[in-house]
Order: sequence, then C-alpha cells, then structure tokens
Amino acid sequence: MNGAGRSVQYVLTFPCNAPGKAVLIFRMRRVRMGRMEDLILPHQIASYECGADLLLKPECYLLFCQEMAELHASRNKMGYDWVLAHNMIWVEVQGDFELLRRPRWKEQICLRTNTGKASPLQARRFVEMRDADGELLGRADLMWVLIDVQTRRPMPLKRAQLEVPEECPRTVADPLRDFPMEAPVLATAYLVASRRDVDFNGHINNSAYLTWALDTLPHPPGTAPRRIHVAYKHESLIDEPLSITHQVVDTLSRHVIAGDGKTRAEILMEWA
Repeated sequence: MNGAGRSVQYVLTFPCNAPGKAVLIFRMRRVRMGRMEDLILPHQIASYECGADLLLKPECYLLFCQEMAELHASRNKMGYDWVLAHNMIWVEVQGDFELLRRPRWKEQICLRTNTGKASPLQARRFVEMRDADGELLGRADLMWVLIDVQTRRPMPLKRAQLEVPEECPRTVADPLRDFPMEAPVLATAYLVASRRDVDFNGHINNSAYLTWALDTLPHPPGTAPRRIHVAYKHESLIDEPLSITHQVVDTLSRHVIAGDGKTRAEILMEWA
C-alpha cells in the first residue's frame, strides 16, 4: 500500500446485549495521506442489513461505503454540509467492490477509509471491512466527482479549493471489467423509481441500482456476488420508469439500467 504508515494497535469498543461491553483489538497499518488520516470505525451487523441467510446483503456494503465516505469527508471539512454550502454535491461515478466473506447478523466488524486525488476532476476512495480478528472481509475502490448544483456539471477539485492528497492506494487489485457483450439477453425487468430509493441528494441512491439488479435477476448464477463493478452514467429521479436488462455467462452477470433512452447504470458481477 502506498503512503507512509506504521502498524498500530486499535482498541474498539462495541455495545452488546450482555452486561459490560465487547472489545475488539486488532493491528492495522495506519496511513496518512497528506493531512488526512484513515477513519476507522466499529460496527455491529444489524438484522435489517441481512438477508434470509443471516448474512450481510451486498447492497448494504455499498451503503457502508457511502456513510464512511461522508463521515471521513466531514472530518476533513469537505463533507456534505460544506460542499452544499458552496453549491456543490459529491457524486459517486464508479465503484469496484470485492466481498471475500459476508459477515453474519450481530457480528462485530471494523470499517476503514481514506481518499486522494485520482485526476483533476476525480477523487478515489478506498473502504475496507474487517472482522474481529482483523481478517479482511471486503474492500472497495470508489471514484467520486464534485457536481455543481446549478449546472449539474463536474467541477475540478482545484477550483473547489479542496486540499485532497495527491494519491490514494488501490485496494481492489483485480477489478471486474470483462464481459462478453454479445451474450444473449436473459430477461428484461421494468420498474418505477420510488420514494424508498431517493437519497438526500434528491436522486436515486447508488445502492438502489444493485438492489434492483439482484431483485429482478430471475436465475442467479451463484449464491451471492463476490466481485461487483458499478458504473453510474446518469442520475435517476423519483417516479421515473426504468428498465433492467440482464445477461448471464457462466458465473458472470451484466445488468444495464436505462430510462428515457439513456443508460443510468451498468453493473457487472462475478458470482460465487
């Protein structure tokens, strides 16, 4: 991993049902990038974050990543409140996710994140998820841009006067990209974006696209996705009619969400 750092011992305390508290102790390399230090927070997996198998839903990891991004950005004076006061919003344009093991209901985990500049327009962020023994459960590399609220156009980070470090370590070494586009369409589903899908930016939350793909795929090629690539093309708004086209080849699947003649998001998944 790039960046100067040293191994430190973290002691994280969790609330639990039994008297007293559960304490998680593990060792992790602390990385400082420019002025920014890693944000490391504990979390206990909640019932509503799990499916019928009592394991974390893949889309909930995307929500973890979003929340960690906002918390870290706010601590460094470039979070939602700051950018909105300057007529901007952060928008995620791409995400690569790898789920090595999905934690169970009530399991205690730890999330770690940091960010850095990927280009004049884009910031890269990593988010890691580890268990109580410090073993890696999941990792993500995310690409974010600042959008002008009025023009809905990207704004260069320098023009926004943000002090973003010059680099951010990649954590997903083998991001999913390849899929045989000539594969036949397995099925097409139709839906209307609803209230539950809208976030505080006023558009459809990024995790909703993955939820829609998982909910409408008729014959999944595995138990759960292990690697996920999501490219967000255009925003979607409440009450918009959308279509989802599914393609499956062996353990890979491709999902294109479209509406009004525009591709809104494209998702690739490798299933285990």
